[in-house]
Amino acid sequence: MVEFTYQMVLSTLQTVALIVGIFYYIMTIRGNQRNQQLTLETREAQLMMQLWSSYQELRTQDQFWRNIEYKDFDDFWERYGFDPSFWEENGQILGWYENIGVLVKEGLLNIRLIALMYAGSTRQLWENLEPLMDGLREKFDYPRVWSETVYLCETLMRYMEEHPELKT
Repeated sequence: MVEFTYQMVLSTLQTVALIVGIFYYIMTIRGNQRNQQLTLETREAQLMMQLWSSYQELRTQDQFWRNIEYKDFDDFWERYGFDPSFWEENGQILGWYENIGVLVKEGLLNIRLIALMYAGSTRQLWENLEPLMDGLREKFDYPRVWSETVYLCETLMRYMEEHPELKT
């Protein structure tokens, strides 16, 4: 027959306490990870709603950029290039896309969310803006002009190619 000693009982209790402590620690870490993920998702949702609100304010300018007509860069520059009010008013929407591009590039905003909410308007903007980029960079003597907008549009176009179910 096995004889239980004080040392054996104490050792067994320590082992059980250690196992329970490890289990509790693991469960706490998992709970914290879930909470962090929920916090990030909530912040991303809040950011998307703020973006939507600011987009609504700029919507008429976005319509202009999506529907702009020109034959080539010289025609575009002749029509709009010398008009400071054009750049002041319509540059805001490009600034909006520029900011979105920074958020996507830095991993603070998921490109999928942009694809779900702004794919159509971004694609149309890009179709009208892309042919102008080289000329604008040269005219402004700034090779990075709207570089984050370019990044956003190119990333979104690649994402849309990879996910044809999201095409609008």
